Amino acid sequence: MKDVILHGDVYACLDQLEDNSIAVAITSPPYWKQRDYGFEGQIGQEDTPEEYIGRLVAVFSKLRQKMRDDGVFFLNVGDKYLHRYGKSHLLQIPYRLAYHMIKDGWYLEDIIIWYKPNHMPSSVKDRFTNTYEPVLVFTKSKDNIYEKDLGNVVKIPLQQTPWKHTAIFPEKLVEEMLNRTNLNNGDLILDPFAGTGTVAVVVKKIRSGLFPKRIYSIMIEKGDIFIDIIRKRAGIKNVERVSDVYYEWRPVKEEKLPPDVEPKEVTTDKHGEVFIAKNSEEFLSALRGITTQSFKRFHREDALYFFGVKSWNIEDLYYIHSIFYEGYVLRNMLVISNGRVWYPVFMFARDTTRVEYKIYLDRVRIRPKTKENRNWWNEDFMGVKVRDISGKKTKEGRIVKIVERYEDGFPKIVVVQWDGCASVEFVLHPDKDEFIMEGLVFKCPKCGNRLEEPYDPAGKNVCPSCGTVLWTSIETMPIVEEPKEISEVIRKLETVNYNIGEVIKIEEFEERKKTKSKFVELERINWGASPGARKLMLGEYFTKMRLYRVDQPTIAQYLTILRRHRGLSIQDIVDKLPKSYKHTVGHWFRKDFGGSIPIPEDVHLLKEIFGTKNNLLNVLERTALKFQTVKASIKGKNPGDFIEGLSDVDLIYYLKKLYMPPQKYVNLLC
Repeated sequence: MKDVILHGDVYACLDQLEDNSIAVAITSPPYWKQRDYGFEGQIGQEDTPEEYIGRLVAVFSKLRQKMRDDGVFFLNVGDKYLHRYGKSHLLQIPYRLAYHMIKDGWYLEDIIIWYKPNHMPSSVKDRFTNTYEPVLVFTKSKDNIYEKDLGNVVKIPLQQTPWKHTAIFPEKLVEEMLNRTNLNNGDLILDPFAGTGTVAVVVKKIRSGLFPKRIYSIMIEKGDIFIDIIRKRAGIKNVERVSDVYYEWRPVKEEKLPPDVEPKEVTTDKHGEVFIAKNSEEFLSALRGITTQSFKRFHREDALYFFGVKSWNIEDLYYIHSIFYEGYVLRNMLVISNGRVWYPVFMFARDTTRVEYKIYLDRVRIRPKTKENRNWWNEDFMGVKVRDISGKKTKEGRIVKIVERYEDGFPKIVVVQWDGCASVEFVLHPDKDEFIMEGLVFKCPKCGNRLEEPYDPAGKNVCPSCGTVLWTSIETMPIVEEPKEISEVIRKLETVNYNIGEVIKIEEFEERKKTKSKFVELERINWGASPGARKLMLGEYFTKMRLYRVDQPTIAQYLTILRRHRGLSIQDIVDKLPKSYKHTVGHWFRKDFGGSIPIPEDVHLLKEIFGTKNNLLNVLERTALKFQTVKASIKGKNPGDFIEGLSDVDLIYYLKKLYMPPQKYVNLLC
């Protein structure tokens, strides 16, 4: 008996195999809409998830014919988000596939969670980072060679390979799966989507290991580029080409939650809910409860929900996808683990474009263990590139002078030379940039109390201290304060007639008011010197961007109040601006997902309409340089969707922190 590669379409190759011959199948098929492998008829490029699932069900039905009655099928399938205008929805593809495979005749023995300790980081700010994938364990009968009671959580790092095929699963994962079966000499191990042949490599290792077993691999692969890789990597000489055959498949018909399920409404907090059901019956009842009008009326439109089930079955993982048809989007399936077993908690929100759901991810970020210790005094920033992305067109410049430094030597104020122009720029320190950019403070105009949320598009906007109704007129607009560090820099530059970030002709730059302060040296810059000849920092540069991050609905309400105060309509504003703004202005006043924030050059025009004394307009005009380099976020890593080691009480508190209003959260901490 020998290892073999079948080169052809998966269904045609399966058709060549002897019925009831395969002891174990392990595979990871192409994920839906993940990548194009460059040949016609490939699986993974179907128009809809229903077509993708339907096609796999047909292929795996043929596989079941080839499995031994006691055989085991390990199936690793990744999930996908349906990207929409506003929010994206997690499709639950692996579990919908499992549901339809069971209907087709398979037994689902287990779902193993493969957690990746070295998972890819993510910068998403409105959900957890994806850190795991499921391995579905199917059998042809209840009497099989799968070793139960070994736990269904495994922690195996991703494996680096020299091949372009980045979807490869690691050899240790294949070893783990095979170790969960009772193998005998002569058993056949199949991978119907072989890729780079990882399964064959592991089979070969077992055959020549310390406790060898004479097991053999059958690799099926359609892609020409992978055949040579499998041959060289696994040492397989026998390659058989198989011609395509026609086979029927059809999209699956998805089911909604059965209408006879009695609704259980969970209504304890208008900002969100945490509900962990004991069993499937209780969970599906709560899922039916979210479809009622009374549930929707009770909660805010931007509420966030966490519904889980401890004793779960495949129906729970399947029917959660149907909340999409009820006006919700699934954002994460969190895996809650004690190290051996797991249960799901689903994070979801209303599918609305009017408001964003509230999620305070900063409260649960994973703080960096060590702080980068870099000696900035030893680094030369002269001539380093600056990319200006604050305007309508990106432009480039170079640092030609460092005016002032932070205590550790990192530039604080610099001069940037653009094409025939120059500007004095404030530079954000890498250890403070995130906090400064989110550092605006909004205060009640009556009592001066700090407001944790500047403007709430889905709430009443009342000062929690004095009860003043805010954001209704000029008089009730909150006071805006900038961080002291920024205010000091602005005052310094104003005394010497330079506006931070203002780009002016070099001639005008040199004619600005002279002073005895250290800024007098700005007049003696050698503009003719070639910045390109200076020392450059490899792979690092500065970006000129808007200084502060402010929620778009806050700006929209602010501009609306200014407009009404002046007695202007949106069309009046359009008429006062250049014609190129005809289709832009309306978006500034929208508080939904179609809204946008004026860029600094737009703000300059708005100040001519509304006046220069409007503090928030001045704030919107601010720009700064941010150092672009590879570094961990100073706020910490995004939390992953695999949560381990929390008690029931701690888990509930952890999840509630994510939607708890700021004032309530502060009181809880106190």
